[in-house]
Amino acid sequence: MKTLIKLLLLASVFLLVLFSCKKEQLEIGKAEDPCDCASEVSADFEIWERAFNSSLALETKTDHVLSGKRVDFRAVEDDAEYTWYIGADVESDKEVYKTFDSQWTNQTIPITLVVKKEPNKVCFPNDDGYDSITKTFNIYDRCSTHLLDGEFKVALENSTDSVIMGLYYDENAYPPEMGCSFYDVVNYDGNGSTCSAYYHDVERNYRGLRTYNSTPFDSCKNVTIDFAEINLENEFVLKLRYHDDISEPLFSKSYFGRKLP
Repeated sequence: MKTLIKLLLLASVFLLVLFSCKKEQLEIGKAEDPCDCASEVSADFEIWERAFNSSLALETKTDHVLSGKRVDFRAVEDDAEYTWYIGADVESDKEVYKTFDSQWTNQTIPITLVVKKEPNKVCFPNDDGYDSITKTFNIYDRCSTHLLDGEFKVALENSTDSVIMGLYYDENAYPPEMGCSFYDVVNYDGNGSTCSAYYHDVERNYRGLRTYNSTPFDSCKNVTIDFAEINLENEFVLKLRYHDDISEPLFSKSYFGRKLP
């Protein structure tokens, strides 16, 4: 019996040593497919609208524009041959821009981009390196139409407690000749406070706005809209700063939500 126990013990020790010395084989990872990030030649492009013709102006990606605003068209494809057809105009840069004056108000504008480029035949053997896309957008009156005019149901970032806020273009504050840019900002602090349009001038395009003057005066000297937009997914974002009193700490808030019908 003792002999049998000794034999079993020796066998156990042998197996333990054997498996402890066995090296694990590293799993050979699957080689990355060089075509995973490749794409066929595309003539897709983006439409961006500025609040005014300056590199410092508010700029948002859009599908429609206001009359009198600068509109930039930007091809997505890099290092290609570009041909833009904008009405009677033909352009050949990757990015082009136009300004549509009031005479274009209430019209629908087509724009076509043709792209030619050496295709990736390894990943896309049937790609001929040629693509064209036509998009249309509407030109709206800069004073009578604006997405950021109405009530919005919003919540602070990382919060589920919502409030109703208002952004209202006030045509009675100042005449259209002054730019159609004076806005009432209602409930900006979530406590019912209102910033009057008589003292709150903004720069705006079809989908966005921000405070034009960095230090508004009188009743709104403590309120600054850094950015407000309804993006192409119809998501609303508003980032602003304010003091309850000029001697009080500065509040910075980011609201997210949607426009109410």
